[in-house]
This record gives sequence, structure tokens and C-alpha cells, in this order.
Amino acid sequence: MSRSVGESPLVGRDRELVTAVGALRGPAAPGLVIVGPAGAGKTRLAHEALTRVRDRRVLPLRCSAGTSGMTLGALADLLPPAAGPAADLPPLQLGLLGLHRLADQGPVVLLVDDAHHLDPVSVAVVHQAVVENAVTLLATVRSDRPSQAVPPAGWTDAGVVRIDLPALTDQAAETLLTALLAGPVQGQTLRRLRELAAGNPLFLRELVTSARETGVLDRAGGHWRLAGPTPALAGLNALLRARLAAGDPADREALALLAAGEPVPLPVATALTGDRLLDRLLPRGLITVDAAPRQTVTLSHPRYGDLLRADTPALDRLRHLRRLADAMEADAVRAGVLPGGVDLLRIARWRLAAGGTTNHRLMLAAAHQAALTREYALAHRLAEHAYRAGGGVHAGLTAVRALVQLGRVDQAIALCVELAGAARDAGPDGRIEVATQHAEILGYGCDDVRAARAVLDAATPPAGARTARIRPFAGIDLLLRSYQVDCTIIEAALAVFRGADRVATRLAASGAAGYAMLLAGRLAEAEELIAKTVPLARRHPTASPLQAGSLAPTVAMLRCYRPDPAGARSIAEHGYEANQHPPNPVNQALHALALAQIELFAGRPGAALRWARQARLVAGELGLRPVCRWATAVQIQAAAQVGAEAEPPELAALAADLRQFSAGADPVRLFDIEVARAHAWRGTADNDGGAGLIALVEAVAGHGRRGAVAAGAVGALDLIRLGAPGRAAELLAGHPPDPRWSLGRTIEAYAVAARTADAAALADVAGRFARYGMPLHAAEAATVAAAVRLADGQPTAAARVHVFADAQLALVGEPVSTPALRRRGPVTRLTGPEHEIILAAVRGELSRNIAARLHLSERTVENHLNQAYGKLGVRGRTELRGALGLE
Repeated sequence: MSRSVGESPLVGRDRELVTAVGALRGPAAPGLVIVGPAGAGKTRLAHEALTRVRDRRVLPLRCSAGTSGMTLGALADLLPPAAGPAADLPPLQLGLLGLHRLADQGPVVLLVDDAHHLDPVSVAVVHQAVVENAVTLLATVRSDRPSQAVPPAGWTDAGVVRIDLPALTDQAAETLLTALLAGPVQGQTLRRLRELAAGNPLFLRELVTSARETGVLDRAGGHWRLAGPTPALAGLNALLRARLAAGDPADREALALLAAGEPVPLPVATALTGDRLLDRLLPRGLITVDAAPRQTVTLSHPRYGDLLRADTPALDRLRHLRRLADAMEADAVRAGVLPGGVDLLRIARWRLAAGGTTNHRLMLAAAHQAALTREYALAHRLAEHAYRAGGGVHAGLTAVRALVQLGRVDQAIALCVELAGAARDAGPDGRIEVATQHAEILGYGCDDVRAARAVLDAATPPAGARTARIRPFAGIDLLLRSYQVDCTIIEAALAVFRGADRVATRLAASGAAGYAMLLAGRLAEAEELIAKTVPLARRHPTASPLQAGSLAPTVAMLRCYRPDPAGARSIAEHGYEANQHPPNPVNQALHALALAQIELFAGRPGAALRWARQARLVAGELGLRPVCRWATAVQIQAAAQVGAEAEPPELAALAADLRQFSAGADPVRLFDIEVARAHAWRGTADNDGGAGLIALVEAVAGHGRRGAVAAGAVGALDLIRLGAPGRAAELLAGHPPDPRWSLGRTIEAYAVAARTADAAALADVAGRFARYGMPLHAAEAATVAAAVRLADGQPTAAARVHVFADAQLALVGEPVSTPALRRRGPVTRLTGPEHEIILAAVRGELSRNIAARLHLSERTVENHLNQAYGKLGVRGRTELRGALGLE
């Protein structure tokens, strides 16, 4: 008696099996990936290897053509709920969280069959889990299917063993054929079947099965032989198509239905096709019932599914999808719960494609799941489908949030207007949610605070109809005021944050207080407030994408103002990277803007220019006008400070772009100090007669009057750098920064020192900037101090300060050119070699290393150092670093 197709023995893979088992054993085995063409026996080898490794749990991922286009589709069943505390994690971290939860329960082999169906994010998740030794990987990949992502080189770099399955040898093919037929085979028949199969185990099995079903292969005299000519077949595909077409038309219909939605839960497959039909297909080896992790029906080989899907007419395929969706929804109704994980998204996608009766609860749940993995286009379609099917305001707002992420602000506003009409019958909560979201988009998106306030006014219930202690729009009203640099609202916003009942109101109030505290320089309080807000936002996944996306960039800017630009850069870079794959465009734009501001703060205008361009590009695609304006303003400041060799963009072109996004009658002014700074830097570069400086003076004064003294102090710092320290000192005296703010005190000291030409105080300020990690500012202050020393007839002291300035400029690491630096002269007391070698010594480079780098003898280097020490009035390296304030 011959074996059934599903029980084929593993033949001709002894060496590969030994390698596979070895790759799976061990406490920290990375695993293996088996690569080969369709039908080469990849899955059979994987399963055989698993039977030899029994000390680990096996976690199979559901990879199929149906999940290949879904972010984290194969991992969907492992993801935390969309409304859980992990909802704000990037998709990569979500996938890793799911795998780690399982790995924490003991050693796990992650079985990824047909890994070429993994999406790029899932590939990255699996790779990271392998690198972290969280799982042992066992993957199979088709070599005859082009894939840009799988198997990535990173898998093998992490120690994953790659096994390439070759065609079976003639001897192995003969052994397999004998095993399949459980008896000897006539020599001519053996050679004929072996030649047709060309070493492909699947082809050989299908040849045997087809020949037996058609009666061409029979047994006579104890030997199997071909009783007639084998059919003229072009290859494996033709053979499979002929076999799939054989039998009752109902069989073909059932196979096409299964191919459209595999894997199909067994109860659903039974309901759609009947027990008897499945019982006919199973013995023919065309389908398989998989018991883990639950009973599902799949086609016995992926190639069956590929061919059936390719050959099924489009209308028939839609009919199959509609039947599958109906049956799976009915199964869920009987169970009393909505489907979860990948089934939820599959049903929802089938509904979008094929139509039928829509369950708006299911579609909305699927929209939240799609948004969780940043599939915003899908989330919008699902949410709008749910809304049109009666899902109400909540579904409509989910669609609005997805539209914002897609940059379709006009459509988001139009839908808000429609929702406002629908919300009249949805009760006060619905009206408040719609108006809040609408106002947020009009403000931060369209730069029109007046229109935002009009929306709130129209939706505000009469005073007599209010029941809550706190006005329904108190949070968003305060947020709009903070957008216009009103820092008097801090205490009121904190009170709303502590006392409001609605989470959305509390989040808006937190945003208002946080922005105002940043502008006012109350940094520690702002950081404490945000620490309380983040968990709240995680528990409220329906928060505005503009509010939620601003939390991490605000934290970065608070760290920058402390000042700690290096720490701020780390926070913002991490946030930007986390929002890249797949992209969260709103968060990308806000993080890129923060990085541009941080790099400008740190004295790296070239880097600031690059990040500002990125922020401008993404914000422009999203239609976020205020962010476009601020990003362009930072570009202008950076372009005015980069060195000539950096080929900065034309300031006139940037100024024209800035005018395109100029503030209207009632705009968002949150970071408009950047615009005033841009006018000042451009005006100085263009010799505008001081008009730009006057505009910056007015902006600093205006910020001071509104309590935004930290933002005003940053503007005053530019006044000092651009040659107007007297005006800066006057403004800072009128609106002094918080005395607890270290940078604010330094800016005040800088203004006074520069106005009074106090060289010692200027040198002290330069040292403070150096310790903050602001080398360009340190170099500018030191340059001014050197000029004062030289004018006072102190050339040695001037030379020392000049060396300090050069050491700081070396830390900038890119070409820079500012008014202060352009006024500096050479260090006349040092020769060229002495200057180069003394800077190396300041950096801490050893004499022998300096000698090797400059191709000099160590003695020559020491001679140059001693000459320089004498000219600088110091007696060695330690005294040099002490004199420069570096010890």
C-alpha cells in the first residue's frame, strides 16, 4: 500500500537534516532558514527537524498570500489590543512585545513557513528577536519568488544558518519513488518519472498521484509500471492544474473558496462546503487540517493556492470572499465576541473588496487595528465604511484621524463638518468630541485659530444646559491660547488637567500647560506634567494625532532648553526613527522640526538645515501650515550660519517660501520666535539696515509681555550674536528669565558682558556654553573675549582664548560662518604647525599619535608644543587645559 501524499518520507536530505537539527539545538541557537524552489521539500525538512528537537515550544506564524500585504499580518494574533497601554508603541516594538511575552514563558522555536510572505516590518521584528536571542528561528523561503526583504542578510549575520535545498539526486529520487509506491518500480518507469520530475519532490509526488488516479500507473508482477503514455505536460504547474481540475465541479468550487481565504477555520470551512466534500478532498491530498494553534483548513501546498487564485475569475473570487466574510462573522456572532488578530483584518478587507452586509463594530475594530500598525489608508477606508454603516461619531472621528495622517486635511475638515450635523443627535459627548477634533485641525493644521474658536463657540451648550463642573471645551480653549503664546494660562490649564472628567479635555489642558511652561522656561514642572500625561494618552488611543504626536518632541525641546542638546538630540532621533517604518507622518514632521531646532541650538547649522528640510517636506505633504512656516524659518537661520563651502541654499528662495506660509490674522504662533530670528539672520546677511534686528527686538519684547520669557531669551541670544547686546540686555532686564533656568542666567550674563566688553565675563560665558554642549556659541563668546583682550594689550591672554575658540569650533564638526567668527583675526603669536599641534594637545591627543598622524618625529612635536606653551603663558598640557577652562 502506498503512502498518502501528506506523509511523504524525507529522502535525500540527510546532510541537510543534520545541519538543521544542529542549528536548532543549544541554549542560544539563532536558528536556520531553508531556501529552495517550490516543491523542494522545505516544509517537510523543517517539520522533520522539529521532531528531533523536543525541548522547545513551537510557535507557528500564519504566513500566506492573504497576510503578505498587511503590516505585522503574520504576527497580528500576538499583538496587544489597540486600546491597551502599548497602543502608542511603533509597530516594530509591538511585534517584539508579542514575541517577548511568549519567549518569557520558556524557549521558543519560531516557525515561519513561507517567510517570503512576511511584510518588511515583520521581517525586522523577527530579525531583532533573533538578535536578542528571544527566539530560535526556523524559516522556509521560496527561492523562485523574488522578494526584497526575505531572507535578509541580517538573519545570517546574526548567526542564522542558511540551507539551500538542491534538486534530488537520481538515487534519492528513485528512493523516494519506491517509498511513495511502497514497492519496487520497473526500471523504465523509474527513469521516465525521475526525468519528468527533474529532482523536485513535489513534482514527483504529483506525477505518481496523477498517474495512479488516471490509471496510467499500475502494479503488475509485483512491480509498478506505466501502463500507457504519460500525459504531455509543460511542467509542474500544468500537472497541478490538471489534477486540481479533475473530479466533481463542487470540488473545484470548494478548492477555489479555500484558496481565496486560507487558512479557513474548520467550522467555517465545514459550514461552507459540507463535511462530505472535505472528506473527499482530504484523502486526495489536496487539503490539510492543521490542529495548531486551532483547527484550520489549508491547501496542502502553497502552489495549489497560487494556481487556484490565478485561475479564478475576478467575480467568482469576490463571491468567495463575500461568503467567507459572512460565514466568519456568523461564527463570531455565535461565539459572542468579535474576531481578533489577523482574522479581524481579513474579514474587514474582504468586506471592503466584496461588499455584503457590514458589521460596523467589526469594521471599526479593524480600523483601530490598522491604525495601530500605521496602515492609515486602510484605517480610513475601514472607519469610513463603519461610519456609513451606522457606526456613529466614534467611527467618523477615527476616519478623520486617519485622514490627518494621510495629509488629506481638507477631507478631514469636510468630514468634521458632516459629523457636526450627525452629532446633534449623538448627545453632548459626541458634539464635544467632534468640535474638539475639528478645532484642533483648523488650528494646528490650517493655522486658523479664529476658525477653530468659531467651531467651539457654535458647539458650546447654553450655560443653563451644562452639568459638568468644568466647561466642556476648557481644555481645547486653553490649548488654542497656548498656541498664541499666552503663558498666563498655566495655572488654569493645570487646574483643568487635575479636575476634568473627560480624558480628551485633560489631554488638551496638559498640552496647553506644557507648551506654555516650555515657552516660559518652567522646564522641570513641564517634564513632571508630561510624565503624568503619557500614561493617560496611552490609555486613550483616540487622542488627536497632533496632540499625541507632540509629546515626545516637546520632551526633547525641554531637554534642549535645560540645556542638554546632546540628550535632546538622542530623544528626538529615537522618536524620529521609531516613526519611520512604517511611517507616522505627523510624528515624523514634528520630530524632524524638533531635531532642526536642537541642532541649531547645538551650533550645527548644516545638520539643522537637513532636518528642517525634512520637516518642511513632510509637513508640506500633510498640509500643516504652521510647521511648514517654522521649518522654513529654521532653514533660513541655518543657511545664514553654514560655511561658504557648504553651498547653502539661496536665502531669497527660502524667504519666498516663508512668505507662502506667512501667518494670517489669527495664526498659531507657538514657535513664531523662529520666524523673527530668521528675519534677523537674513537681514544681517543681506545688510538690510537693521530691519531684521528691529523685528526680532519686537518679537522678544512681545514674548516677554506674554510670559514666554524662555523663548524671548533665545531670541535675545541671537541679538547678542548679531551685534546688538545692548538691546538684548535691556529686553532681558525688562522680562527676566526664571532664575532657576541655568541657560537663562548665562544669556543674561552674556548680554551684559558683551555690552560692557568684559573679557573675563565673556570667557566665563564661553566656558558655560562649552559645558552645555554648545560649541559654536562658546567659540563666538571666546572670539569676542579674545578681541577685547587684544584691544586691552593682552596678546598672550588673547591667544589663549583664541585657542579655546578654535578648539570649540573643531567640536562643531562642520563648516560655520557667523558675524562674530567673521570678525576674528589669526592667532599671530602661534605659527601654523604650533597652532595645529596645540589644538591636538587640547583634544587630549598624545604626542606620539600627533607625530604619527603628521609624519613628524615625536621630538619635533614636543619642540612645537614647548614653543606654543611659552607663547600662551603656560607650562604644560595640564596648565594649558586649566587656562582654557577645560579641566
